[in-house]
Amino acid sequence: MAMHPQAASLLTLILLLATGDGILAVGTPSAIITRTCAAVGRAGGQLGYEYDSCVGALSSDPAAASAKDARELAVVATNLTVANVTSTVLVVEDLVKNLGGCLRYYKEMNRTLEGALGDLRAGRVEAASDKLLEANQDPDKCDVLLFEGSANKNPLGKENIYADWLSQLAYAIASLPAPKPLL
Repeated sequence: MAMHPQAASLLTLILLLATGDGILAVGTPSAIITRTCAAVGRAGGQLGYEYDSCVGALSSDPAAASAKDARELAVVATNLTVANVTSTVLVVEDLVKNLGGCLRYYKEMNRTLEGALGDLRAGRVEAASDKLLEANQDPDKCDVLLFEGSANKNPLGKENIYADWLSQLAYAIASLPAPKPLL
């Protein structure tokens, strides 16, 4: 079974990104790659395509090695871009779906915390403590949802950690023994 061209480009891009510095250990780049990258590359990469990154990206696709001119290299670079965008769309779609789940968890947490506040104000400390302990689980559920998604990204990491910490703090304070009355 033949691999779809976009899938092959995506696999190539993943391998390129996995190297860390964007340059694969490949043979000597073709003359057209070196000339083209020298023409568009800038020292320090001011325009976003430093020479070495350009050579690494183009060399990662076998089609670039047989390119006859810059137009054919533009096709290769466009195919790499399509693969990247396709991958990014999948990541964004997964994040949107999972962030919707996180929104539900946080809305439930908010309702639980409002109940805990009512209990605390009414002097029902034990009931409030139970609600605070329950609410503490929702940020963790959001973390799990985001990390188990195919995007494997958590844009709410700091917020989840702080909500978790604050709810634990509220629970710990609410669970303190009642002060003894002053005589």
